[in-house]
Amino acid sequence: MEPENSQPFTFRSNPPDQEPAAAQTEDHSRKRVSAYDLMVVDSDLEGVDKKMDKLRNILEQIQKKASSVLEFSPWWEEIDEELDLLKQRAMEVDLKEASLKTQILELEKKEERLKLVEERAMKIEIESDLKRFLEENVARLVLEKQNEEMVVAQLNAHEKLLQGSMKLKHEELMREVEARREEVALLSKSIDAKTCDLDMKVKAFDLKQTTESERMRMETELIETSLKQLEARENELRLLNETIKEKSTELEKKEENFQLIQQAQARDVEVKIKFLELREKELGEREKELELKQREVQERSIQAGTRKRTRVESGPSLDAESLTQHNQNDEDKEKDSASVLSASTSSREAHEEDIEEVVVSIVRGTHHNDEDHEPLMCVVDSEFNDFSKTMSSIMAGQVWALYDNIDSMPRCYGRIKKVNKCQSSLQVTWLEPKDEESVLAACGRFKWGNTETVKSHLAFSHEIHPIIRGKHFIAVNPSKGETWALFRDWSKSWNNNRKQHKPPYRYDFVEVLVNVDDCLGVGVAYLGKVQGFASVYKQAGQHGVISFMITPEEMQRFSHKVPSFRLNGEEKEGVPVGSFELDPAAIPSSILKHDRSIRKEAEETEKQSEDCGKTGEVEDKDGSRKDFPIILD
Repeated sequence: MEPENSQPFTFRSNPPDQEPAAAQTEDHSRKRVSAYDLMVVDSDLEGVDKKMDKLRNILEQIQKKASSVLEFSPWWEEIDEELDLLKQRAMEVDLKEASLKTQILELEKKEERLKLVEERAMKIEIESDLKRFLEENVARLVLEKQNEEMVVAQLNAHEKLLQGSMKLKHEELMREVEARREEVALLSKSIDAKTCDLDMKVKAFDLKQTTESERMRMETELIETSLKQLEARENELRLLNETIKEKSTELEKKEENFQLIQQAQARDVEVKIKFLELREKELGEREKELELKQREVQERSIQAGTRKRTRVESGPSLDAESLTQHNQNDEDKEKDSASVLSASTSSREAHEEDIEEVVVSIVRGTHHNDEDHEPLMCVVDSEFNDFSKTMSSIMAGQVWALYDNIDSMPRCYGRIKKVNKCQSSLQVTWLEPKDEESVLAACGRFKWGNTETVKSHLAFSHEIHPIIRGKHFIAVNPSKGETWALFRDWSKSWNNNRKQHKPPYRYDFVEVLVNVDDCLGVGVAYLGKVQGFASVYKQAGQHGVISFMITPEEMQRFSHKVPSFRLNGEEKEGVPVGSFELDPAAIPSSILKHDRSIRKEAEETEKQSEDCGKTGEVEDKDGSRKDFPIILD
């Protein structure tokens, strides 16, 4: 007996008798069998195969399990009938599978036939189009022929009239042709000559190519040899690296010893600080004396030369004696000067304008009589950064800029050969211009000069980093990010006439934007003073120009490098971001005095304008607003 829920197994594919009819309709409509239908049939066949395998497995299991049970069962015959039915259905499925395979083969053959039919149809269409095109052309040609006959009749009528005139024109044309033939003959001769020239040029070009190829071959050989040399050099560098590592270990040991020495020095410094605190009490009594002597110093500063940082003006050329003539005091006097500086800074809030001009020269003036005292130049203190230096900041092997004796700007260069801290003196080898006849310049080529002793570190401005190659090549050039002073009135005639290169000078301050290029020169941008500050400058245009190039021929336009610090705008209200604080010692005193007078005038006008509710503007007597110029005098 069959179970109630069992259903007869049906195959989903179409019967085989329907497929030929569909193929006939497809032949008539010239449609292809899509690959999608074939994929569906294949998937159905795969499903049938899986089901058949499952049924067979089920039957075998049923036979194995039920053989022992159904031997004595009354329903054994019914189960056999069901098995027979299942076997018949399996046979039907196999037959259907075989018929499907035959149908797939027939479909593939039909597809090939359809392709052939389509190709034939395309050929027939092309032939029919050609026939139509030929018929249209024949009709068009017939019409054209008729028109030509009409035109020929008209032309025959005109031909008789034109024959007489044509004879005359023919004779004239023959003459022109003969003349043209002569011209062509001349042109052919010139062309032959040019072809000969071209042949010669081609031969010369071929020779150049051969020479060029030989040159390239030689260059490749040289490159190969250079590569081998580089490999050898790399091996040498490896050995050097190993030696450097060994030396680095030695340096680490020396650093440890140096730290121990520093600790001992720090203890000494603490003792000295206590001693200085005691001296500060004594200086409170000296402040009263300084107030009286300050007036005398102000009168003397009017007659002072252009010397900076306690350097005296005593000779026409810069040597060791002229740089250090008034710096021969002992260590006790230097301690006195340092304590006076600390006292002056502590009382700056009470005496801001007066203390600006109190420097080491004032204190040293107190230890000399009026008869022996020579005129000295005072330096304005910087507002945000410390540009001062000590003996410990100068080391042997460094190259420093020193103040000259023309207008006390740092144009002279010297290499530190030896530092004698006991006597506070230094041995310096001067850098002299390569061309002895040229005017004094702060950048360009230099050579080693004489070695002399400088008896004070106050003659030194800042450290420089020249390009040194061997013993005979020394070059100093402006670098990107530095600030320099330019001669405002510079001209090329200064190189030929030294008399024109003389003080007083006028300066423009610039920031170096682009490093030196041998062809283009140096790119710089003008710096203008920020109102309200002594030596703060920012980028500002002059005469409508902000940045420009200084050509290699104009490099002597650079006067000297001005040490500077870049500000971030957080130092004080009103300080622009990216501005510079320049070293007041590298700025002419005339500019600083002019700036102080302007600042005092601005403060007075601000006080006067507070009653009217106007602040931050300076007005002239006629009521017009006063603009402070960017260009420096």
